[in-house]
Amino acid sequence: MKNFLIVFFFVASSTVWSQVISPEDDGLVPKGDIHYSNTRVIPYPFLRQDDMMWATRHWERIQVQEKLNHPLYYPVVPLPDRKSMFDVLKDAILVEGSIVEVFRDDLFELPLSNQEVADIIFRVDSITDPDDPSILLAIDSIELKAPNVVAWELKSDWYFDKQRGEMKNRILGISPVVKDPSTSEIYNIFWIWFPDARQALSTNIAYNPDNNTRRLTFDQIMQMRYFNSVVFKEDNVYDRTIDDYKQNRPMEQLLESKRIRENLRNYEHDLWQF
Repeated sequence: MKNFLIVFFFVASSTVWSQVISPEDDGLVPKGDIHYSNTRVIPYPFLRQDDMMWATRHWERIQVQEKLNHPLYYPVVPLPDRKSMFDVLKDAILVEGSIVEVFRDDLFELPLSNQEVADIIFRVDSITDPDDPSILLAIDSIELKAPNVVAWELKSDWYFDKQRGEMKNRILGISPVVKDPSTSEIYNIFWIWFPDARQALSTNIAYNPDNNTRRLTFDQIMQMRYFNSVVFKEDNVYDRTIDDYKQNRPMEQLLESKRIRENLRNYEHDLWQF
């Protein structure tokens, strides 16, 4: 009995000492023991072309104003433990250099260098005298920040894998849509090849409104599609967007997006009919 008490005391003592935390941990568990501190990129499963029975391509827009999409937008000012997805990708490109596959459009044919990306995010506008353009009045520096992001656009492929018997989605590209602070113009600043960004997204966490102890990485949010989006283009013979054939009709554009999603769901359901 005495030996049992000694063993129990030794185990309990070692357990207590292993859970010593410091103010830098900012929590009840040491940062090194937290699950998302040891996350890694889960590789895509091997996919044969012969196993793809059917596939289609969608372009989607994620509006950051929607409540479900707030974890991709906030915090607009970086915090010690987390930051917005825009700041994550911007730092990965300009500071860490872990993302190099950045392009000018969604065709991924016009690559951008690190300096070209910096010139897009940071630019200098000169104000001249309207009467004499040769006279420089002021120089205004403009930087695109997280609050300027109004949406995210995705380019992804939906396919049915007959080997696994399921409909899957794989994101190919992601692009921030910003509102220019000087002109109020809304546009895409660049496109990132998504597989190249997964490492940065998997090592940064977003806020989980349901459970603060089970925070998700940005890569998990994108892979599980824990967001709300609207399809604005489906791969078609004309290569046109929904807005091209339903101009100035927002409600019909939304219904068309829902129709595309419903057709995708019905197709998967019909494949299981015997």
